[in-house]
Amino acid sequence: MSPVESLFHQLDPTSSINRIFDVMPRTMFFVKDADLRIVMSNQEFAQHCGFCSAEQLHGLSDDAIFPAYMARKFHRDDLVVLENAEPLTNLVELFPTREGLPEWFTTHKLPLCDISGKAIGVCGVVQSYERILSHAKDPIYQLVRYIRENYANPISIPELARKIGLSQRQLERRFNSVFRVSPRRYIVRLRLIIASDRLRESDMPITEIAYECGFYDHSSFIRHFRSTFGTTPLKFRKRFRRELTKVTSSLPHGALQSHQGDSGNPNHNSPI
Repeated sequence: MSPVESLFHQLDPTSSINRIFDVMPRTMFFVKDADLRIVMSNQEFAQHCGFCSAEQLHGLSDDAIFPAYMARKFHRDDLVVLENAEPLTNLVELFPTREGLPEWFTTHKLPLCDISGKAIGVCGVVQSYERILSHAKDPIYQLVRYIRENYANPISIPELARKIGLSQRQLERRFNSVFRVSPRRYIVRLRLIIASDRLRESDMPITEIAYECGFYDHSSFIRHFRSTFGTTPLKFRKRFRRELTKVTSSLPHGALQSHQGDSGNPNHNSPI
């Protein structure tokens, strides 16, 4: 047995390797087994997933941790890594912040292989996309910022391209290479995320939420929402209210008061 093999043979895999990631600021780390269940992570990853400790994640799959639209994306990418035994790097995708809100992060996924070269697990590192991007000079970041500031208004893809001096085809290709989605799909997804937050946090009528999030066709909003979240906006709101009722009813008497007192157009050239 070589010195390296001897060293790794003696390590405790549950508390040794992942500790280095606990001292790396704003960096999340995870390991999944062949069944794509979490077997290791650092504290930062656990907190972004809504858990107090990394140990609470052990044995859980993505669909038990993340919203359905996130879990499906993570699962597809993990399967590619497992089946090809090749890494997937620079994946720009939505991941929860510590507050539970979706934000863009960059993920690198690598296969964990046995001595025969077969992938028997997946490990990954997740970092905030916007924090590692060269903000001021990167034209794609400038577009993302513009989209975030103007999501409620009609947005023209050709106009976006003109803003950064690219043709529409060049914009589509470059945007897709970063986010793995088209600019059009990015805009729709952002609007849906904001709409889902308002469904949870307000009593606004659904039609009003749709309109204020840039959906001027209510049926289009329903269709896109169902495609992304697997349910209608009304059922989504009702389910969240039921879950919130369960949580608040389990709190000790007075805990809630004390907490509260703490200081769809197919024409890609048309505006979306």
